[in-house]
Amino acid sequence: MTIRALYIDGQTDKSHHKLGELLHVPDKFECESRQAPGNLDNFAGLISEVPDVLMIDSDLSARSDNGNAVSYSGITLAAEVRMHRPSRPIILIAGPHEIREPQITKASVDFDLIVYEDDVRRHSEKERKKIAALIDGFKMLESIKGQKWSGVLEQMGAGPDEVRLLGEAGPPVERKQWTIPQTARWIRNVIMRFPGILYDEITAATRLGISPESFRTPDMQGLTESCRYSGVFGSCKARWWRGRLFHKARELMLRHKTEGRLSDKFRHAFAAEFGEELAPAVCVADGKAAADWVCHILRKPVRQRNSIPYYPDNRPAVMDQARVSFKAVRESDDFDETLADADSYEIIRG
Repeated sequence: MTIRALYIDGQTDKSHHKLGELLHVPDKFECESRQAPGNLDNFAGLISEVPDVLMIDSDLSARSDNGNAVSYSGITLAAEVRMHRPSRPIILIAGPHEIREPQITKASVDFDLIVYEDDVRRHSEKERKKIAALIDGFKMLESIKGQKWSGVLEQMGAGPDEVRLLGEAGPPVERKQWTIPQTARWIRNVIMRFPGILYDEITAATRLGISPESFRTPDMQGLTESCRYSGVFGSCKARWWRGRLFHKARELMLRHKTEGRLSDKFRHAFAAEFGEELAPAVCVADGKAAADWVCHILRKPVRQRNSIPYYPDNRPAVMDQARVSFKAVRESDDFDETLADADSYEIIRG
């Protein structure tokens, strides 16, 4: 299937190697580049022509298609398209000199993804796949547009227990109605972002008491294949259902009469089943096994006893608590003491 993208390019320098040209692959990724409409009255024509995805340059201050300066921002353009074409993903294209978290995206809920021009130049195929995965997710939601919220949960592949947990994660449903952009944002920026219902690789591995490298072994991947998230936006990032992962691990431990915590004993049951030793998750704070949590700042395994609660975001209560290792507290410039559990921090500092 050919992906068709429309790129609103803020560049006017003819010598500039257009980003659209870097992404363009005949019969695979067709990317049309054009300059921004000269005024708001020209939005209608643009909106009617948005194909699979709209990409907008972060800087639209250059000359427009009528030769005049553009009088509106990329946020305005994105909001207008979103209002009329909610099933189309919108991507912000950030230039080579912009920081990795442009303020523009924090001020708007209408951008679904940031793509950096430098990344396209270095890894165009990787960026194409990222965009394709975003489009696939939006199309899955579009295919059930108008259905009840249960249709979204079914597309996510949620079982009864997972449906209950997802219901505690602030689903964007109002008067039994849901919209594609809000649902996409919730799945990608809440459910897939915060560990608790789904786990990323390092969290899944660490909660089982094994290293990420061990988690990637063929036998381990085979064991956890049924736990992998394959629902809406599942191709964007690898995730595993927490409940299914723990059930599978405990099932294996029960079969081999192995008692104890998952982080301590799972790898022993695995060795009995497959004849393969898995490396334990080693704590970043003291170098000992087996770690059972992930340091929010260092993104390394840590033992709970060597960490403190941390409150860096507004994650739903159903999600796992964020924790930071003693090592991060003492050595990382990214640690913010105002976000730490006050009593625990005083004990460490004292």
